[in-house]
Amino acid sequence: MENLSEEVRVFLEKYEANSNVGSPEEIAMQFADVFMAADPSGARAVPSSVLLMAIPQRRQLFESVGSSVSTLASVEQTRLDDRYVLLKTEWLVKFDRGSGLNDELSLRSTFVVHRSGDGLKIVFYLSYEDLTAVLRDRGLLLSDMA
Repeated sequence: MENLSEEVRVFLEKYEANSNVGSPEEIAMQFADVFMAADPSGARAVPSSVLLMAIPQRRQLFESVGSSVSTLASVEQTRLDDRYVLLKTEWLVKFDRGSGLNDELSLRSTFVVHRSGDGLKIVFYLSYEDLTAVLRDRGLLLSDMA
């Protein structure tokens, strides 16, 4: 993470903090009013009102499987032009499975962020994995959950 612009470094530090303890509103403020979300099942436009409802559900899912913290492990920054930056990231999610059993999951994602008068905003978010499938495969999620 040494070759990041200061603006991107601050944005990602705030994103990491918000992901762990921020309010849904604080998280949503880092996204454009409507952004494109993509994962193995396809892509869709997501308005901030839908994102605000999804954030507590995602948190509940993570808490139900013992997630304690998400940490940015790596990031590659590519300047696309004066307004857009591509960020390829890897996040480590730690799980406390009880009885001293801990697990760590690596999740990759790519963001395209837009630089505007309001600062950086995520306009495209790509999750490389199907989160519920990964949690099931790791034995962290029962098949009837999610």
